[in-house]
Order: sequence, then structure tokens, then C-alpha cells
Amino acid sequence: MTSSISTQTISSLLRQSVLQMQSNLATSEAELTTGTYADLGLTLGARTGQSVSLQEENSLLQTIADTNQVVTGTLSTTQTALTNLQSSAQSLLNSFIEGNGSNSNASSIQALGQSNLQSLISTLNTSFGGSYIFSGVNTASQPVTDYFGPGAPNKAAVDAAFSSAFGMNQTSASVSSISGTSMQSFLATQFAGLFQGTQWSSNWSSASDQTLTSRISETQTASTSVSANNSAFQQLAQAYTMVADLGTQNLSWSAYQAVATTAQGLLSSAITNLVNLQASVGLVQSNISASTNQMSAQMNILSTQIGNLDNVDPYDAATRVSNLQTQIETAYSLTSQLHQLSLVQYL
Repeated sequence: MTSSISTQTISSLLRQSVLQMQSNLATSEAELTTGTYADLGLTLGARTGQSVSLQEENSLLQTIADTNQVVTGTLSTTQTALTNLQSSAQSLLNSFIEGNGSNSNASSIQALGQSNLQSLISTLNTSFGGSYIFSGVNTASQPVTDYFGPGAPNKAAVDAAFSSAFGMNQTSASVSSISGTSMQSFLATQFAGLFQGTQWSSNWSSASDQTLTSRISETQTASTSVSANNSAFQQLAQAYTMVADLGTQNLSWSAYQAVATTAQGLLSSAITNLVNLQASVGLVQSNISASTNQMSAQMNILSTQIGNLDNVDPYDAATRVSNLQTQIETAYSLTSQLHQLSLVQYL
């Protein structure tokens, strides 16, 4: 009887040992698969905090790098838009210069003004990744009202101002009676006011003056958008609208000259401002690229440091798995033999 009890005790101890080895095997197999310690706290002890700190810093840098990638796409789209707007403005300006002061090409100038105004509105309403890139911080709102849309407040404001100043609408044949002096006065006062301050924000733009600010590195932030309220766009809208919708092709020579001269001045200033905007955006792009490269180098260093702490030796892990599998098989074999010995006692 004593021998039987001893055999059962040994068998029980073997079963407990097998359970422990199976647990160790599962842990070792997991470490072999993931390449990292299953229980960092148990393995690293006092150095666990160092590992956590390194991982948090790495995660922060990765988040900023991911944001930089999105911002880079937005700024690239912005640069393309600014380039296209500059090209369109230069094209209209060239048409005025080629006309050499004559109003013989007034009809084509008016058509080009209408086309450019439509293009300006469409460009300023560009979206990227579901956000309007010229809306400032109001990224969910389309920034510019379509002048050619039904009931457009900007078109209504221009019509009302023209009618108030001259007692007729822009399509009237009587626009040919408007003098150059009267047109120049209108352009400098009532008309100019439509593209500034509260009239601009009420009738043209729902964009915010405040542009987006993004963190581009751990220590650096940058303005990463351009607002449709920038003076360059106001000047373009003013120039295109006066050319497109003030009866240009029917104006007298002197009134046409007032429009042409004012439009050219606005276009020249707008082109200069667009070039400055492109330079500003380009500087931010360059800073983001430099920051991203620097963070990439930092993350490589951090990954190495984290690996030195968290990563298991694959050879050691494979050896442990193999040894544990052998030990478990041996334990099962011994258990089987003990059962056979125990049965023999009762034969």
C-alpha cells in the first residue's frame, strides 16, 4: 500500500510539473513568434519604466510623422492651386497688355474674366482628404460662394451696387453712356468695398482668417493652410468680377480703360501676393520634410533601444521551446510508466 501511495504522489508531482512546463512552453512560443518578452515587467524589473518611456516617445514621434504625411499632401495640393491661380491671372494680364489699351478685344476679355472667376471659386473650394483646404480652421465648410449659382449673395451685391451707381443693370445697352470718370469712381468706392471686410465675409467667404496650425516636430509648430480671405484672392475676385460682370464689352472706350487699368493693377498685386504665398507654403513644406527626416532617424535609434530591452534572443527562445517540448514528452512517458507500475501492484 505504501508503494502505491508513493507512485500516486510521484504521478501528481509529474502532472503539476507538466502543467508548469506547458505554461512555460506557451510563453516561450509566444516570445518566439512576437520576438518580444511576454511579461516585460517580470523580465525587465526596474528597467520596465525605461522601456515604457522609450515606447511612448516613439509613439509620439510616429503620430507626428503620420500627421506630417497628411499635411504634406494638403500643402502639395495648395501649391498646385496657387500655381494655377497665378497662371490664370497672368494670362488675363497678358491679354490686357496685348490689347495695348484698345477695347476691340473687350468681348474676349470679358469671357476670360468669367472663366477665371469660375476657376477661382472652384479652386478655393478645393478639398483634400474630406477637408476644404482654403477654409482656415473651418475645414468642414466650403469657403467661397459660387457667384454663378442661383440667388448668389455676391452676385446680388454687385448688381445692387451697379444699379445704385448708374441706374441700370450691367446688361443694358445704356452702359455705353457711362463715363470713364464715373466708372473709375465706382470701382474705387462702392465696388471695391464689396471685396473687403464684412461685405467679403457676408457675401463671398465663410472661411476663417485663422489658419490651421500643426505640430511638425516635438518642439515645432507651423501654419499649415492658406485662408480664402487672403488679400491675393480678394484682389483676384475683384479683378475678375469687374471684367466679367460690369458690361465690359459694351462700355465706352474711357469706361473700359478705367476697368482695364484697375484690373491690371489688381492682377499685378495679386500675382505678387500669390508668389509670396507660394514661398511661405514652400518654406513650411521644407521644414516639415526636414522634421520628418529627423524624427525618422530618432525613431530608428529608439527602436534599437527598445529592441535591446524588449526583444528576446530568437536562438535562446527556440532552444527553450525545444527543451520544454522534450521535457514534456519525457514527463508524459514517465507518467505512463508510473501508471503501469501502479496497476501491477493490484495484479
